[in-house]
Amino acid sequence: MENKNQTIINYSQMETAKAEPEASSMIETFRAVGYNLGTAIADIIDNSISAGANNIWIDYKWDGPATTIFITDDGHGMNNQELIDAMRPSSKNPLGKRDLTDLGRFGLGLKTASFSQCRKFCVVSKRTNRDYSYWTWDLDYVNEYKEWNLIKYKPEDENIYRVFDTVKSGTLVIWWNLDRLTKESNVSDEKAKGRFFEIMESSKNHIGMVFHRFIENNFDLTP
Repeated sequence: MENKNQTIINYSQMETAKAEPEASSMIETFRAVGYNLGTAIADIIDNSISAGANNIWIDYKWDGPATTIFITDDGHGMNNQELIDAMRPSSKNPLGKRDLTDLGRFGLGLKTASFSQCRKFCVVSKRTNRDYSYWTWDLDYVNEYKEWNLIKYKPEDENIYRVFDTVKSGTLVIWWNLDRLTKESNVSDEKAKGRFFEIMESSKNHIGMVFHRFIENNFDLTP
């Protein structure tokens, strides 16, 4: 029912001023969202399920402060523009209509989950019979240049792409510079290595609990 007391504002006649958030401060705010490693990985898995993945692989390479975590799926993947859109903060309108299989609402899951764990993350994606695309968020770049810019970069370690290269389509999320997990560690520090493995094991248990329904229905999730 129309509210007759509602005031109609003519925006076209109003003076405006831009009030864009300062890039580095805003992204650091994203990092304050209350994730742990298990819940952050679970958000990435949500995206993979929404993308029609039947298999998801979670891998990591312990290397002290250079430790890397990478999550691969065999979903339908994204082309270059779709990937850029997916990496844009608040890429979805929460008021918009969504598919029943779309678990995301605010378009922040990939970004906030990743920012909560690392200062650098790359997403590599490909559609069937298409070349892959890749883009990276680097918080050190954002802090230096004060711009909301992705950079065209991906890690060179070939082992990261071992599974991704075997799927016809899919997406690979790479986390490195894991400052909240490995910042003070050393590659030869067995105690730090043990703590990291404990966190990974706890995350594995959390993921198994959250996604048990999918796993029971022949959905393959391999930590």
